[in-house]
Amino acid sequence: MVNEHQQSAEPTTPLTRRTVLGGAGAAALWLATGPTTATAEPGRPAGPRYWYPVRPDPGEVRTDVCVYGGTSAGVAAAVRAARAGRSVALVVFGRHLGGLTSSGLGATDTGKIDAIGGLAREFYRRVGAHYGRAESFAFEPHIAERVFDEWVVEAGVPVYREHRLAGVDLAGDRITALRTENRKVFRASVYIDASYEGDLMAAARVSHTVGRESNATYGETLNGVQFRTGHQFRQPIDPYVVPGDPASGLLPGIQSEPPGDPGEGDHRIQAFNFRLCLTKAADRLPFPRPTGYDPTRYELLRRYLDAGVWDAIRLNTPMPGGKTDLNNNGAVSSDNIGRNYAWPAGDHQTRQRIFDDHLRYQQGLMYFLANDPAVPAAVRAEVSAWGLPADEFGETGGWPHELYIREGRRMVADYVVTEHDCRWTTTAPDPVGLASYNMDSHNCARVVVDGLARNEGDVQVGPAGPYGISYRAIVPARGECANLVVPVALSASHIAFGSARMEPVFMLLGHAAAAAASLAVDGGTAVQDVPYPTLRRGLLADGMVLTWPPGQGPVTVESPASLPVGEPAEVTATVRNEEGAPVEEVSLDLAAPPDWPRTPDGPQTAPALAAGAAFTATWSLTARAPAELLAPATLTADAGYTVAGERVAYTVSRTVTVAEPLDPALATAASTEAHFGQRGADLAILAGGSDLWTGADEYGAILRPGAAGPDTVAEVTLVSQDATDPNARAGLVIRDDLRAPGSSTGYVALVAKPANGFLLLWDASGDGRLDSVARLELSPTPYPARLRLARSGTRFTGSVLLDGTWRQVGAVDLPAAATQDVGVLTCAHARVLGRALFRDLTVS
Repeated sequence: MVNEHQQSAEPTTPLTRRTVLGGAGAAALWLATGPTTATAEPGRPAGPRYWYPVRPDPGEVRTDVCVYGGTSAGVAAAVRAARAGRSVALVVFGRHLGGLTSSGLGATDTGKIDAIGGLAREFYRRVGAHYGRAESFAFEPHIAERVFDEWVVEAGVPVYREHRLAGVDLAGDRITALRTENRKVFRASVYIDASYEGDLMAAARVSHTVGRESNATYGETLNGVQFRTGHQFRQPIDPYVVPGDPASGLLPGIQSEPPGDPGEGDHRIQAFNFRLCLTKAADRLPFPRPTGYDPTRYELLRRYLDAGVWDAIRLNTPMPGGKTDLNNNGAVSSDNIGRNYAWPAGDHQTRQRIFDDHLRYQQGLMYFLANDPAVPAAVRAEVSAWGLPADEFGETGGWPHELYIREGRRMVADYVVTEHDCRWTTTAPDPVGLASYNMDSHNCARVVVDGLARNEGDVQVGPAGPYGISYRAIVPARGECANLVVPVALSASHIAFGSARMEPVFMLLGHAAAAAASLAVDGGTAVQDVPYPTLRRGLLADGMVLTWPPGQGPVTVESPASLPVGEPAEVTATVRNEEGAPVEEVSLDLAAPPDWPRTPDGPQTAPALAAGAAFTATWSLTARAPAELLAPATLTADAGYTVAGERVAYTVSRTVTVAEPLDPALATAASTEAHFGQRGADLAILAGGSDLWTGADEYGAILRPGAAGPDTVAEVTLVSQDATDPNARAGLVIRDDLRAPGSSTGYVALVAKPANGFLLLWDASGDGRLDSVARLELSPTPYPARLRLARSGTRFTGSVLLDGTWRQVGAVDLPAAATQDVGVLTCAHARVLGRALFRDLTVS
């Protein structure tokens, strides 16, 4: 299937080696006469290139699995196949492994990190080891490439670099050979297309599309033409060569085509760029002046600068080693908008022309900003302080070797991932990995609207949470190619692909593709017939995350999140048959702390369970007080059953908190998950919370309602605080109404942070959120710490007792109610819960 606005570029007759090599010969002729000089020696390109001639390498390679594409997904797939004992060949278009992950994209688009599992998570842990950390999602390009190279060596994966797809042999619904330009033939039982463009998929005549569907196609809201506020012009900019004169023509970078109606489908795809690695090191390389440099190409940017907007390099994320990852930012930046539409289905000549245009544009952009007299001096000085690192991309002068192909072809299979998956209105029953990043489309066009330049196509909308990618979205539709898996150019709408297209997701889908390929080889079956329950068990054993929250498999434990001391509570464990066939000898058991009485309430075994059915066992459980206030306790359910003569076991755990009652004079307040407890003079809060600052007001608090007046002194000892984040916060608070988070005023808090001492925070704007700060920086933060928060009229003063002396953190004048709540609070500043322990709260 091809997009209604895009004619298929694939031949309707079988590809032959002669026709494809003829195209390669045309590309070689163009290279000899094109705008960039090519090296005369095959295999040694001068500077960054997409395609260049390589020496012949005739021969035949036979393996169980053949992976085409040296992307991060391709490497993960090859390693997983080799670890499964399969013979494997990794066929790579260029010289380098890792795709964009090793070509400048060091600021990983993680989404929810806990949704990343399997080999993808192993990769980031291996990267972290190079920096002495448990894992790292920010890294230098050469470190990423080193990890990929070490990976394939350790796994024993043969890598065939500079072997470009020329065509395939097909017999019925199967690929029987992959042929490369340099005359190598790869024969395998199963093939994996890990290319960004879906080139092998297209050569195998698998249904696919290019461009944007209309919103109506899949009942979406964010597909097709989109005029939104992200990366948009913040000032009105005239688009014409002679301002105000349409007859003078449009400035470079602006398209004359009508923009289209909102939600309308078209052939456009999101913009490409190079992800630059920059440095301020003394040996940095200056930004080169490219061949064919034309400063008039940046007139639109010059006008934007004249309008007072300078944001083109503001998305410059720090990396280790004093380097950065520079991405597109703002209305006119490194994205070469509207200049890539022919890339997905283009031949080598077409792609080389687009590659060169992007190279000239972005090199010229940096040169223009650093050197052109029309650029404000302050901007020139800022840009000139940066350069290309001398120790990265040595063969291309510090410039990344790969262009960021954000979108190519997309397969159309029996399952299409859409906006509905991202929003949790549809759930795939057969997930092989999770995606969780924003529905993220860079701009697709720059047009004229009402006489002004306007960008079109940018979308940045978060999903409901991590969502599953169906196995059927990475294999062709039933009846099409039976021995091909496609983990990168997967079956997804334009806007859903914008969420799923992140490098960690590509890696985990490559992992899943290889696991499925191994099962297909084992069973001699089509990839569409791989039994999902078997695939699922294998992926879980590999550490893949298939459900959200993580660990939700066929077994679940349900109980109150907070259990009262000494009172029976109901706890259930459920096992669901996801095997696709009946199972027998079903059993469930529950483990709890040894001193907690538990009594079964009903049967714990069942003789059989039909496919899709569930069995639940129930216990009455009585919690005992833990050794420490709010210390976590673990409940563990063990499930087992027999399927096809094999005994299968699952274990799942749930953490619960034992709540201990508070004095009747105390109350609680929470704007996030929170649990509370008291023993004598000790108070404890276990709470989450993303932040206590400006847009977020998330905390758990224990308070004395209305106990603070115009002359009040509150003191407490902060005994300890979990370091869930360097910016976690715990301490004293006075507020008009602590049970009205996000709105109540008269809000002052004196808190400690694990990283660097104490803060006095207050709500200066009166919008119900903390927005101003005074600091007493200490490293490390001392515990225990006696805190004092005093009110005298409208004056609030925060102090901490250090070495027997009260030291002021800060003071502020703030309007407040005659009577206020006073108490203690905590915010974890993290996705996990953090505990703070307080002692001897006094209010006078």
